[in-house]
Amino acid sequence: MGKKRIEPDLVTLQAAADELPVDRVVRLLADPAARYAIVLLHDEPTRTLEELADVVTGKTASVEGMIATPADRDRVRIRLYHVILPRLDTLGFAAFDADAKAVTDADIPDAVTDALGVTDSSP
Repeated sequence: MGKKRIEPDLVTLQAAADELPVDRVVRLLADPAARYAIVLLHDEPTRTLEELADVVTGKTASVEGMIATPADRDRVRIRLYHVILPRLDTLGFAAFDADAKAVTDADIPDAVTDALGVTDSSP
């Protein structure tokens, strides 16, 4: 993911208004941690909460030019568990099993990944 900040292209999302609840998706994408989690789940559709917390915390620290602390990771993990992953589940973008603390079967819509500038790296 690098040090580059991921910003959503709202025009691309608006073009998919017939397919997505755009207002709910925009609300989700307003959170940088949610954007980073979506990119991770696009690349690897099955992730544990711990893996997501590690990478999202690292990405956030990298973009902000900071060193992440255990407290930063705890805040990200709690936000993922209680807010971001349940929203992804509600939107149908991923199956979040709160008991197993894992995401399975993520299927991020093309309009969302396009809005985030995510491209498949397949040849």
